[in-house]
Amino acid sequence: MTARPARPVPRPAQDGTRPTTREELVLDVGAPAHGGHCVARPADDPCGRVVFVRHALPGERVRAVLTQKTAKIWRADAVEVLSASPDRVEPVWPQAGPGGVGGGELSHVALAAQRTWKRWVLADCLRRIGGEDAAQAVTEAAGGAAVTVEPLPSEARAEASDDARTRALAGTGSRTRLALTADGRGRFGMNAFRSSTVLDPGSLPLAVAGLRELGLTERALWRRHARPGSRLEAVAPSAGEPLVLIDGQVLTAQGRATGRRRVDEVVDARGLGMGELRYSVHADGFWQVHRDAPAVLVEAVMRAVVTGSPWANGSLLDTGRVAGTRVLELYSGAGLLTLPLAAAGARVVSLEGSEQAVGDARRNLHGYDAVSLRTGRVSARAVDELGRLDGTTADVVVLDPPRQGAGRQVIEAVAALSPRRVVLVACDPAALARDLGLLLGSGYTVGGVRALDMFPHTHHFETVAVLERP
Repeated sequence: MTARPARPVPRPAQDGTRPTTREELVLDVGAPAHGGHCVARPADDPCGRVVFVRHALPGERVRAVLTQKTAKIWRADAVEVLSASPDRVEPVWPQAGPGGVGGGELSHVALAAQRTWKRWVLADCLRRIGGEDAAQAVTEAAGGAAVTVEPLPSEARAEASDDARTRALAGTGSRTRLALTADGRGRFGMNAFRSSTVLDPGSLPLAVAGLRELGLTERALWRRHARPGSRLEAVAPSAGEPLVLIDGQVLTAQGRATGRRRVDEVVDARGLGMGELRYSVHADGFWQVHRDAPAVLVEAVMRAVVTGSPWANGSLLDTGRVAGTRVLELYSGAGLLTLPLAAAGARVVSLEGSEQAVGDARRNLHGYDAVSLRTGRVSARAVDELGRLDGTTADVVVLDPPRQGAGRQVIEAVAALSPRRVVLVACDPAALARDLGLLLGSGYTVGGVRALDMFPHTHHFETVAVLERP
């Protein structure tokens, strides 16, 4: 691949660390690190200053522009490729490249190589943050190798297609939710990386077709409802037409105001022998953004709870094995995991901080008397109280915390309950490594770790870890 010319890098809002003049470096790029960048050093000083560079690949030599420079850290964007990796491809989202919008920082990387990138990052986080014992325990549970990051079904099908264009577009058209911001002229766009500057995101290639067809960034229809700084959220549920929310006003796909504030989601759980699970959630509430993610997560967690293994093995799940099991579910949201647990006969106590999400869960769990849905902050005290209701302690704890993870106090409170099994869902490998290391230090062993590429073309991925009390 020939060298690519540098292009101007739009200047995001000043954060006090951005160089005031354009500073360029030629960098030799090393291993990926958590956060979507690679560790690099100046080409003329291999032992010199470490620079965290985005939009590059391991093994490349690039010309980069410094975007942050402090006494502790230098960051840069690769703006010209001098020596390309064989894993570099034409970006599926050029507007997310150097100086562009955030949210597609790996779109220049072949999809299979993105998963290798994430595999390296997970292994590195486990070793550095979880500790050598945690890294070794996960490696042993994975059969002596680093944990593989798996594609979701739609990506796997696209990559296996006989059609070259389908293969090239694998990982796009998968997101059912997106958020935009109006610029000073009322046109909707996305923020530049780490900036309040609003840029044109182009065709929004990661969004499902139903959202792209709305013309959110092009049509005057949506600008009529906007002012500078307005926030737009668009939702394409698995059942029914999309909704668009602008500063809280709910609009149909035709731009008409509507009183409809909920969307219906259907999760295919036939692989578990549970048919279809149906949910009603607020349009602005949390729901997994990848179209495949709800079904994949439900299957992984249910199998983990019932069998101790998060992997699908092609067989129907014997849900009778979970009947009567006492489950404490933390960070339970609108009940994505609560519903199949309850449908399988588990006795579930859940805790969620969002009143709106708990209201959705009550609607979704209507008729299940063995479920207690609680609203409140997940804390060590709450875990201790809810995990010891009716004089008994939880058999299984399921927790799906936000990006920062559960943290030491909550994890130690979970371990103090001494459940026989803990199922930990994590969307950040650093938080996973910390929380998993704490559980191992409390006497648990790793039963299995499954990594899922729920956010293709970004550095994010999801992990399901199963821990057992010996």
